[in-house]
Amino acid sequence: MSIKVFSMAILASLLCLSCSETNVDYDSNTSTTASTGAVKTYDVDIEASTDNPDNKAQTRANMPFKVSEGNINGKTVLYPKLNITQTTMPSLVVLYNKNGGKKEVVEANWTVKKEGSDVKFLLNRLSTQNNLASGEWYIMAFMGGGEKKGDDLEVNTETTLNVIEKGKEFSTSCPFATTWRRIVKQGNKLKLNNESKKMVFKPQGVFLVLSLENRVGLDTKVNRELTLESNAFCSSGSYKFNVGNNVSDDADLASSYWQANSAKAITRSSNEYKKYNAEHYTTNIKLNYESAKDDGSLRQGQSDLNNYIYFNSYKKSGQAASNTKTNRGFLLCLMPVDYKKTSNYGGIVNETLLFGKVDVTDPTRTNYTYDRSVYTTNPNTWKPFMGNRYLLASFSDELKKGSSYDVTLRIVRPTLPIERLWAYRQADAGPMESLKRTDAEAVAEGTQNRNNYPNLNSHLYQLPKYSEFIPIFNNPKLQLDKGEKLGDMSPGNIGAEYGYAITSDSHGDYVDINGQQRKFSNWYCSERGSKVMYAIMYFKQFNGKDADGTNNYKVAIRMTFPSSQATSGNVKVETYYLGPNYNLSLNVAGYYMCHNEFWKRLDQKDIIVRTFKLDTYWLKTKDITNPYEKKSEYNTLSLSGVTQNANSTRNRRLTHYFIPWLKSPAW
Repeated sequence: MSIKVFSMAILASLLCLSCSETNVDYDSNTSTTASTGAVKTYDVDIEASTDNPDNKAQTRANMPFKVSEGNINGKTVLYPKLNITQTTMPSLVVLYNKNGGKKEVVEANWTVKKEGSDVKFLLNRLSTQNNLASGEWYIMAFMGGGEKKGDDLEVNTETTLNVIEKGKEFSTSCPFATTWRRIVKQGNKLKLNNESKKMVFKPQGVFLVLSLENRVGLDTKVNRELTLESNAFCSSGSYKFNVGNNVSDDADLASSYWQANSAKAITRSSNEYKKYNAEHYTTNIKLNYESAKDDGSLRQGQSDLNNYIYFNSYKKSGQAASNTKTNRGFLLCLMPVDYKKTSNYGGIVNETLLFGKVDVTDPTRTNYTYDRSVYTTNPNTWKPFMGNRYLLASFSDELKKGSSYDVTLRIVRPTLPIERLWAYRQADAGPMESLKRTDAEAVAEGTQNRNNYPNLNSHLYQLPKYSEFIPIFNNPKLQLDKGEKLGDMSPGNIGAEYGYAITSDSHGDYVDINGQQRKFSNWYCSERGSKVMYAIMYFKQFNGKDADGTNNYKVAIRMTFPSSQATSGNVKVETYYLGPNYNLSLNVAGYYMCHNEFWKRLDQKDIIVRTFKLDTYWLKTKDITNPYEKKSEYNTLSLSGVTQNANSTRNRRLTHYFIPWLKSPAW
């Protein structure tokens, strides 16, 4: 996911929100801020009154916008502008007497006065039960996007989203607020103590412009209902005005009063997991289908457009196919959450993730690879399961309230290395066989027929190379358990329920990815004595030495061993796809993903489960031309992360296990 940021400022009557039409980088870096001008002030004339206003305020009124077109840094963008056409605007006003700690929350209307392109809000009446002439009184005001409930302001931002486009009006339910301002009574009117600095209503929400893109070489569809999970943002909550004596003139304290809706919090059974990730909240999003608005997606010949967005496959060679991405964004406003209130981990940062439900629409792709029986079928019929909890985007960037950010939701899913290992003959499908090398090679290549190895006679398989096989299983569980170094790296204790962690490159060797040599980094953690190890593997190499590195194969791994230092038996390898959409900061990436609290929320279909023997396997050495590749005839799946030597044998009677390898990716 890539984030681009644009400043939101009030310039005369304009609230500018930049929406980039396309965004194709994979990097999660905040780009250059585009200035839209100086902040506009709003004149306020406050008149004290105990009479009720003629028109009772309705603070739920949303802020109206109208989209136009503009230019930012030479790029054409869409500009949502405040479109104030009402003669009055309702608000909620908070009053506070610093002398006695007295607080009052009331509703009031502001008169709209237009002077050319400028808009001023004038407060002419204020109903209060207090004598504002006595004491040290302060005022702050909220406008748009809320409803008064007792002394609270309840906020529920709009999460059913329409495509934004030029010339169309829409509204947003995020509130605007002022700072605290000292007021004094002069004659029969209340005025600002410092009238040289006017009050300013500023947006309190963060604006995300969501677009979608298919980066898979297969036709896809994505469900219009998305889920955002975050410790930093929520769509629902309340301002609870627990005002303290930190109130002063121009103090910006609105955010400190806002609390996320506890009903939106995700239930956690582990306090340690909550410590390292803070409280997370769920926001359910719906991307509306509007038949009259072309959003760039594939529509012709598609059904159920109210529930799905369709895309053509992404073509890497030649010109990209049409209808692979949306050409307009969906505007989402979220309220920031102070995640440090629910975590005492010093390295805690924003964790925001967007999940969706995706499927391949090619009618010839009928077999999901989580199912081991799929390996009895033609690989041209395979497809990945993405229909429950597919990660579309994530970020840890610090987003500023009142700013707009482009967020591209990408469908990325290559054939994973573990999916290329022939997995039918496992556990319930019959035991793996230990064969002589010539027999193992012949069975894998389909030149020797053997019972219970269906589809190998297709000649689509062979033995894997060292650079294909070993990186899948490479793990330092033994080093983590014993506290031993792996190369120059020593395991470090990262906390209860996570144990010790270590980072290493993939055996220090090149990894073969579809015939290309790549280098990857891996991060592991495990408690000593535990049979379970977690990992995030196939990171683009951390040191940046591989200029052609990729995160497209990044996966979360859970390995379960017979014991913490086992030398034999079966190891269960569970794989959940992350890819380039997993962009959480390294401060928290492992803490979020490498814990049972995350894994227990997955459906079984989300996970590719394979079982392998802790033993020795035959590997391919022929047709290796790259001088950096290790040519080894056999190596061992073990709990040691130490790089293994290349092995060769002339003993024709020696037997080892073998797992056929799909020569070319299934998609």
